[in-house]
Amino acid sequence: MYESMTVQVRAGLGELRLAEAVGELARGHGVLRDATAAVRRVAVADLARVTAEVVADAPARAAGFQAVWLDAGEEGRLVLLARHEVLDALPWHVLLPELVAAWKTFAEPRIPVQAR
Repeated sequence: MYESMTVQVRAGLGELRLAEAVGELARGHGVLRDATAAVRRVAVADLARVTAEVVADAPARAAGFQAVWLDAGEEGRLVLLARHEVLDALPWHVLLPELVAAWKTFAEPRIPVQAR
């Protein structure tokens, strides 16, 4: 059985950056290391319809924790899905802030600008 949380996110969330953040979270929590974690990006036009489809499809993917970025260009959603055994050890009020902190850690590298 899965529970889900949907969070509004800014454009350009970054699939690689999200995957790195989920990986960092999994390295820090045994329950996520033991459960398969999955990250994916889905380009969408209809956020409401696709959000419902992602939640309904969660059991078929069989990952203990899933982060699905619904990228609608100027706006987006992050659908987080977790099995109950994951949430028993790592509840949403802990998981979400740690995911945000890990995502911030993997900021896009900036090329230094040299003054002339």
